[in-house]
Amino acid sequence: MPRYQYVVLGCAVAGREQEFDAWYDGQHLADVQKVPGVLGARRFNVVFQKVYTLALPAYRSMAIYEIETDDPEAFLAGISALSGTDAMPYSDAMTKDGLIQIVGLASDSATA
Repeated sequence: MPRYQYVVLGCAVAGREQEFDAWYDGQHLADVQKVPGVLGARRFNVVFQKVYTLALPAYRSMAIYEIETDDPEAFLAGISALSGTDAMPYSDAMTKDGLIQIVGLASDSATA
């Protein structure tokens, strides 16, 4: 089964950055890692971003998950379906405005 990197760029609601960090680091990463197919996760504080021609928010957070799946799109749909449930509580300290989710396959990997 192919392994992918799933990257999430996100932002906190203005003024709620500490709440966002506490939720993401203290709960959300662990919740996502319980999803079958998630092999690992790590979150980073964005310290610099350079954007050329797009109007993007100033991202605060970058999470990178290693996932194993035959269907990345269905995998993300499953994560979305869990969001806001008891299995994966959502914090309103995070805004979905400008949220980016990217799934990448290493260029030297065989495709499924």
